[in-house]
Amino acid sequence: MAASYNYFLVILSIFIAISAAYAALDLAPRITVARGWVRLAWLTCGAFAVGIGFWSMHFTGMLAFSLPVPVDYDWPTVLLSLTAGVFAAGFSLFVLSQETMGRIQIVALGILVGAALITIHNIGMRAMRMAAEYRYDFRLASVTVMLAVFVSVTGLWLGFRFRDEINDRAWRKIAGALVAGAAISSVHYSAMAAATFSPSSPDFDVAHAVRISTIGAAAIAMATLVIQGLAMTTAFANKRLAEQKAREQLVHWQNEERRRIGRNLHDDIGQGLFAVKLDLVRLRDSVEDLTARKSLSDSINIINASMERVRTISHLMYPPELETLGFRAATIVYVDGFRERSGICVDLNFATPLPHLSLALECALFKVIQESLLNAARHSGSQAVQIQIRVENNQLELKVKDDGRGIPAETLRTLQRGANPGLGSAVMQSRIEELGGQLEITSGAWGTLVKAVIPLPA
Repeated sequence: MAASYNYFLVILSIFIAISAAYAALDLAPRITVARGWVRLAWLTCGAFAVGIGFWSMHFTGMLAFSLPVPVDYDWPTVLLSLTAGVFAAGFSLFVLSQETMGRIQIVALGILVGAALITIHNIGMRAMRMAAEYRYDFRLASVTVMLAVFVSVTGLWLGFRFRDEINDRAWRKIAGALVAGAAISSVHYSAMAAATFSPSSPDFDVAHAVRISTIGAAAIAMATLVIQGLAMTTAFANKRLAEQKAREQLVHWQNEERRRIGRNLHDDIGQGLFAVKLDLVRLRDSVEDLTARKSLSDSINIINASMERVRTISHLMYPPELETLGFRAATIVYVDGFRERSGICVDLNFATPLPHLSLALECALFKVIQESLLNAARHSGSQAVQIQIRVENNQLELKVKDDGRGIPAETLRTLQRGANPGLGSAVMQSRIEELGGQLEITSGAWGTLVKAVIPLPA
């Protein structure tokens, strides 16, 4: 019997296979890192999403195949082929989610996956209800079986090879999906090429038979792509959420380490220097030689300077006022002290009531305010500084603007390139970026504006 293909459905089936392969590569890393019931949930959802893709590819390919006799499909048998597709996908994802896998294991498991692909096709063929029968050419069928095994082994190897690709090399994962999807499609169409159809008497059970049009086939394919898209979108969102939590945890650890180092500097090194200073003072007061007294006085001055530097570093790493007073009160106290010491008029404006802020965020904001005010006093010759802190669109915005002479153009360009010209910008930048925010410094004849925008947790 002469047969033909609807090439629109053929191309659509190949695209579905590529999409299913990419979904498998995209979901495997999420299953790998998950534990407990979360891992089981990802594995189950992934098996349905990818398995429907495997099944839809074969079923769409069969619907693309036309014979000169009407062809119906027994829907319970079709559902059985779908079950086989889900099983094949679930087994593949389980294999891909393993942390380690040797070559022999990949080959052995690839044989099982290949057998599952052949099973999907054969069950789908048995679902056909038509006035015709089919036989397989043994040689072509053998080639199809070997091709299915080869495709499965290659797909599993590609999955292990590309499942952890980062964004800037995601093209390798896409290339792997293209190869795997085209290979999976070749299994189906080589199996169809191995089948020979001949007329027969219409003696078959039509109790559960249904006929599917081209539009119906396209609808099944589109629904499959939507399901796969939802699965990949969920995986992407889950990955971003995990990255955000990891970043927040990292910031917490960094803040705790700054607190520990700051306290050690203040308590251990500072107290040690103070004890040495007391001994030197007693020694200086007990000697009569003027040269020795002068040498001891110089040493005491050096220790005093060192103690002041230790206190400054300790304060900058972790301002103790934040823990004792809170962000708002600590900022007011610091600004009042700066105003008295520098003679610069500072206008501090908390535009809106602030929500609860994490300690890491409070430290970062306090650091930006410190560095901006110190730079205004040391370098800009400012007479007035405006500080504004507000929350808008679930983002916290901090602006520190002075009316000084501004930053020289070359220095500003260096700042905008991310270099550190000695104005403390690198410290401010790192603190803000650790929280997922952005720091922007602009300057001109009107003065300098330091702007930090930090997203707040939902």
